[in-house]
Amino acid sequence: MGQMRRRCKQLIKELRLPASTDLRGVCDLVAARVERPVHLVPMSLGGVVSGMTATTDDGYWVFYELKTSPWHQTHIVLHELSHLLLGHAQDPAVTEDALRMWTPSVDVATAMRRMGLTMGFARHHGYDNLAERETEVLGTLLMEHVVPMAVEPELPLDGPAAEVAAALGPALQHIRRQQEAAGPSGGAGV
Repeated sequence: MGQMRRRCKQLIKELRLPASTDLRGVCDLVAARVERPVHLVPMSLGGVVSGMTATTDDGYWVFYELKTSPWHQTHIVLHELSHLLLGHAQDPAVTEDALRMWTPSVDVATAMRRMGLTMGFARHHGYDNLAERETEVLGTLLMEHVVPMAVEPELPLDGPAAEVAAALGPALQHIRRQQEAAGPSGGAGV
């Protein structure tokens, strides 16, 4: 854990974060580091996940739960940004399994193409592996520098954000139905 914290603190030092910044400021620094734009998309994720990251030709799209507190929204986004900063590549098997579950009647390649996503499209991990623990450490350390954002009003999405959200919506609904069918002890999280 000590080595993990040192690595995370070093990353923060390299980012040259000001003593206090807003979330957009952190996104801009992360975008410069990963050399791709980072877009924030607040939306209701239906309790399936709190946040996820999609990768398209237009950059990274960080979707985060709209219906939660500003502090929690900030933490969710910082968690997702931490995956990018730490260079955590999505395991294609995890992505393929998620897609098979979300779109059981469509093959993975077709589902990816229809969603306009690359294989690194989503990060849904449990907190039981080293990458997730490291991500949580970095996200928590980043919180020391970020002023939580105001709750975003629910506005209609447009452009590429709307397209990616439209593709993810049915998948999230499918997972929600599976969770509800599994009952209160409920099935595995995504």
